[in-house]
Amino acid sequence: MAARTRSRIGLLVMFAALVVTGAPPAMAQLPSTIEKVDPKAPCFRWPAVDLDKDGVFDRIDRCDNTPLGAIVDEWGCPIDSDHDGVYDGLDKCEGTPAGEKVDRNGCSSVQLSGSSRTPTQARTEPPPAPAPPPPAPVSETERQLVEGGRIRLENVYFETASATLLPESEGTLNEVGTVLEKFVDLKLEVQGHSDSRGAASYNQKLSQSRAESVRNYLLQHFHLRDENVVAKGYGETQLETRERNDEDRQRNRRVVIKVLNPEALPHGVKVERH
Repeated sequence: MAARTRSRIGLLVMFAALVVTGAPPAMAQLPSTIEKVDPKAPCFRWPAVDLDKDGVFDRIDRCDNTPLGAIVDEWGCPIDSDHDGVYDGLDKCEGTPAGEKVDRNGCSSVQLSGSSRTPTQARTEPPPAPAPPPPAPVSETERQLVEGGRIRLENVYFETASATLLPESEGTLNEVGTVLEKFVDLKLEVQGHSDSRGAASYNQKLSQSRAESVRNYLLQHFHLRDENVVAKGYGETQLETRERNDEDRQRNRRVVIKVLNPEALPHGVKVERH
């Protein structure tokens, strides 16, 4: 019998054995050393990972580093049924009445004494008010807006002789958009300015197009009111400095966001008028 014929017969025998037994190839079986697998995880994520050992796979665990022994919900977050600050599973005194101070085991003095009644003082005294959260840090961009009523957009770049924004502009635009979302009632004018090179009519048109590009980016990426944001090009009519070199011309090519209703800014802050 030819070697090729014998090879074909061998393959047919192997295939028939698989059909009869229904067993998948050995390479498709899970390794015997794996204790648990996550059948719902993508194939590249098994075996299941549960670093804090709370019984919820890290793929869906929303609360990392759960204390060992704490009872968790389906998302891996510890449960505190009596709201005494000690998680179920670690709480040795369940059902602590609201307002009672507990030790690290979740037991109040009343529970430790074996009494079923809560002292009058513990019932009448409200829990201490939580400390107010620290004020959020204010960025330089937000300071410009609140104190001056305008923001000069630094590091915003366009393609040469075009209103197309370059990718390196996104950092500044995203910072500005995040600040503006805090003051949705402000009416804003996105101003485009150019240097004095070239025809004034061309500079006017280009500055208008660039102002509109910035406006469109902010409206597309942030929750701002369309009717509250307008774009206006000023061309070379409002030069910021006398142009003696390329650095001066670059400073005159700018985008500024101006507040049109400064009375909507936080009260008690002096706003510079320009």
